[in-house]
Amino acid sequence: MSKREKLRQRLRNNPKDATLQQVETLLSSFGFSRVRIQGSHHIYEYDDGTIIKKVVVPVHGTKVKSVYVKRVIRLIDSFVSEENGDGTDA
Repeated sequence: MSKREKLRQRLRNNPKDATLQQVETLLSSFGFSRVRIQGSHHIYEYDDGTIIKKVVVPVHGTKVKSVYVKRVIRLIDSFVSEENGDGTDA
C-alpha cells in the first residue's frame, strides 16, 4: 500500500483529527493544486483537460472539520473510480 493510500485510509477512518497539511498532501498526491486562498477558504483544483474537479476546504487554525475531510475523501474516491473506469480502487 502506497503512502497516499495509507493517508487516504487514515483520514477515512478518523476524519476528526485531520490537519490542513494532511489534507493538502492527499489532494496534491492525486494531482490537485491550490489555486487560491480566499480568507479562510483554500480552493483546490484538478484539471487535466478532460476532467475538472474543484474542492473548497475552510480552515480555522490547523484542523479541518470532519465534514470537509469526508467531502475530500468522497471526491477522491469518485475521481479514482473515474480514472480506473471500472469503479474500483486499483
